[in-house]
Amino acid sequence: MSERFWIGPRPGLLVGVLVLWCAGANAAFAQTQDDFFDDAVLQEVRIVISSRDWQTLKAHSEENTYYPASLTWSGVTVRNIGIRSRGGATRNGIKPGLRVDINHYITNQEFLGLKAFALDNMYSDSSLVRESVTMKMFEKMKLPASRESHARVYVNNEYAGAYVIIEAIDRTFVERMFGAEEANVERGGYLFEYQWTSPYYLEYLGPGLEAYAALFKPQTRDTDSIVNIYAPIEEMIRTINESSDDDFAAAVGKHLDLRLFMKYLATETFMVEWDGLVGFAGMNNFNLYRSRSGLSQLIPKDKDASLANLDDSVILRFDSNVLVRRAMLVPALREAYLEALRQCVVLAGEPASDDPRGWLEREVARQTTLVTPAIADDPVFPYSFDEFLSVTESLIEFAQRRAPYVDCQATQMDDGLDVDVDPSAACLSVIGEATSKAK
Repeated sequence: MSERFWIGPRPGLLVGVLVLWCAGANAAFAQTQDDFFDDAVLQEVRIVISSRDWQTLKAHSEENTYYPASLTWSGVTVRNIGIRSRGGATRNGIKPGLRVDINHYITNQEFLGLKAFALDNMYSDSSLVRESVTMKMFEKMKLPASRESHARVYVNNEYAGAYVIIEAIDRTFVERMFGAEEANVERGGYLFEYQWTSPYYLEYLGPGLEAYAALFKPQTRDTDSIVNIYAPIEEMIRTINESSDDDFAAAVGKHLDLRLFMKYLATETFMVEWDGLVGFAGMNNFNLYRSRSGLSQLIPKDKDASLANLDDSVILRFDSNVLVRRAMLVPALREAYLEALRQCVVLAGEPASDDPRGWLEREVARQTTLVTPAIADDPVFPYSFDEFLSVTESLIEFAQRRAPYVDCQATQMDDGLDVDVDPSAACLSVIGEATSKAK
């Protein structure tokens, strides 16, 4: 084309503009879920919402009312999403935790293939890393767990604080972890979120299904009949309570993958989950997934109370939970539990090729270093920066000392210690030795 007949910008300039535009567009389109949950990066999430709606959400943080908003991350913008306050005891109007529903207003709308995720304020954790580190340990133990990353969150261009992005445990999660057939709307498995209402220890609640419906909220297949949804749960819990000692493993094993259960229990115990399966107030903070085969397993959630008391016993409160107590009386299951504990010990203490520190210590240090600038700038961080630094030091200490302490207890139990005898007393000196070596 002759230049004299060109109307508008010069061809070279137009090509340059097109190249720049395409590069930006491709950069946005190339983003993936893995990029969003990349915990090696301090993410930046921007939300635009009506100022009035934002103030109303904060003023009524105890409510689950949704408000329309738009979301931008790494050049990707999605509009007409729904956001609402989320959380239990951590709900507040100063730094609200947020559930982000991508398809709340527009059916089948997605963001990087996600239908929802959480922006957790971690209001009860002054480190912001207890949960994310614990989920990494579940992942290293090859157990299904949410992906998480840290982020600076901006609302209407104002810095709202440091948050943790948490993958929703929903049908999309089921498909990622277990495959498309398991996530099928009509033929897939059943996903439940455990609802804490009062201390519960897996006692049999009778044949009425309503009692189990109050405890297990369906996240998939929720339009099925109450019998299809809850009868298998009632049968599983009845079997846990009423099967004979000799038949316990075989009978319960028809409903629950017991080896995975013991691995889950060991991981939670190693990481000292204060409010988990054998928590201080009964069971809490897990999801239950029943596959198409009928076999169930647990999925962790809300682990911001982990990495708690360094010197907790590896059988703390085991006598309170019916399933845990009975499973530990089965030699093969007890051994599976100890084997999983030792696996946690090995993983936590595994050095890098260029760093003699164990994986757990490196991971705590890495994540706290990453999030430090976001916390330092956080205008509504509910703790002082000195408190953040102090708890970081305590988590490093936990990471240095927990593995040898747990290893000692597992050895005590291996030597034939009765299941109801606490092995921790014989291992307290190991904690001091581990500290000396770390220094």
